[in-house]
Parts: sequence; C-alpha cells; structure tokens
Amino acid sequence: MSSSLIFQITIFIFCFILVWYSSDIVVTTISSLSKSWRLPAFTVSFFILGLLTSLPEITISAVALMNNDPVIIAGNLLGGVIIMFLVVIPLLGLIGNGVKIPTQLDKKLLVSTLIVVVAPAFLTADQKISQWEAAFLILLYLSLLVFFSFRQSFFSKIKHSFSRKKTNSHKFLFKIIVGVLILIAASYQIVQSTIYLANYFSISSFFVGLIIIALGTNIPEIAIIFRSVNKNKKSVALADYLGSASSNTLLLGVFTIIYGKTIHLPAHFFQRFMFLALGLILFFFFARSRNHLSRLESLILLSLYFIFVIIEIYILTQ
Repeated sequence: MSSSLIFQITIFIFCFILVWYSSDIVVTTISSLSKSWRLPAFTVSFFILGLLTSLPEITISAVALMNNDPVIIAGNLLGGVIIMFLVVIPLLGLIGNGVKIPTQLDKKLLVSTLIVVVAPAFLTADQKISQWEAAFLILLYLSLLVFFSFRQSFFSKIKHSFSRKKTNSHKFLFKIIVGVLILIAASYQIVQSTIYLANYFSISSFFVGLIIIALGTNIPEIAIIFRSVNKNKKSVALADYLGSASSNTLLLGVFTIIYGKTIHLPAHFFQRFMFLALGLILFFFFARSRNHLSRLESLILLSLYFIFVIIEIYILTQ
C-alpha cells in the first residue's frame, strides 16, 4: 500500500470526524435557537433541522459540481435516502426500543412525505435526470412545505416569533457560521479523497457516493439517535429524518438545475430503485399498523440494507 494511499485514507477518516463534530455544532445550536424562539419542535425538526443535517450533502454536492462530477451528487443524495430509511430510522427503533409515530404525522402527511422522497427514484429509473425533472422535484418539495405549513400554521408561528425580542441570537449565529465553515472545508476534502480512491481502485464514483459518502454524510443523523434516545425525543428525531430525506429531493433538483445539463447515471439502477421503493412501502405499513415502529420491524428494514450492499458489491465485482 503506497504512502499516498495511506495518507488519503487517513485524511478521509479525519474529515468524516470533522463532519460529525461540525454538524453537531450546527444542529445543536439551531435546535437551541429554535427553542428560544418558541417554534414548534416537530415542524422545526422536519424542515429546518432536516435541511441543516443535510449540510454535508449540500457542501459535498457543491464541491462535486465544481469538479464536474455530477454522478457523485446523484449517488450521494439517492444513497442518502436509502440509508435514512434502511439504516438510520431502523437504528433509532433498535436503540430506542421502538419509535412511536408522532400524532402530527397523520396518514396524509406521511403519504405526502413519502411521495416526495420516492420521486427521484421514479424519475431516475431511466438512468438520467433532466432539467425538467429537476424543476419538478423542486416544485414537489415546495408543495410539501406549503401543505405542511397550512396544517401546522408554521409560517404564522415564525412571523410571531420574530416579533419578540431575541436573546443571545448573535452567539447562536456565530456558532452556526463556525460549524458551517468547518463542514464546508471537511466536505471539500472528502470529495477530493473520494475521487482519488475511486480512481485508485477503479471504482465508479457513483458507487462510492451511493454507499460510502451517503453513509458518511448521514453521520449527523446517526449522532442525533443517541441524543434523542437519552432525552426521550425520538419523535422529534424521526421528524428530522423524514425532513432530511425530503430535502434530498430538493437538493437533487437544485444541483441538477445548476449543472445545466441532463445527469446520466450508471447501469443497474433498477435494483436500487426497487430497494428504495420496497423500503418506503415497508416503512409506511410498519408505521401505520400501530402508529409504532417496533424493534423487529426496524431489524427487518436494517437487514434489507445489508442485502442491498451485498448486491451492490456483487455488481461492482462483475
């Protein structure tokens, strides 16, 4: 093993640690800021915290775009949704002895959310995503935001919160800026190391984005598992995960529009779509059966992910 390879692997691991640390700063700070402004916890977790825990995906996608490698963007964002429903949420159920579905997330909101989440898989089933499809993904996410805000009176509560005097807001904002700067720097190096490793081992950058980067960029969500279980706020964590998965749809649309051309994906995409669709269907029925995701149901979803990885590795070695 060459010294340059060892160096890149070391940098790769170190940057993921930085992503964990900086994301924790941003997530914890914005959570405290939202609490001080008395915004609804579930809605804040779904949209605001959901977008903030997607900061690694945002920065890595931006850097991949600057490197003219949009395949990493698609692999990272689509892989992130698979990991969210087949790894992160099941881990929350396993560690937290099941997850109760929040009352705010009724059947209509759950179905609407899952439609937004699965939309990219449908649109990329032909192994490409066009500018028109990207615009549709953005519109779909914004429609969910409007639908959700009407149900939860989100916008009116934000407006009301800004009418009150805020305390220590500048300290919160400073921490957020520092966390974001560290996150951007670490994410930039992760993309550079990923490109190097993919070329060194002759591995598709899409595969690296789908499995490795997608898992790494969900480190903030994994960290939230332990905090939410300790503080008995599993329903808020679940809202963040659903919001983060939904935001991937928005990000895929936005970065495809910025790229300005159709993004073409590798072959063998159908089975990836099938795993995502199957995971979402199982999650829906598990969640709506007793408004509770049990440990056994979580284990089933997690097992599905391991099967997915095995198939991906098999395809890679052919």
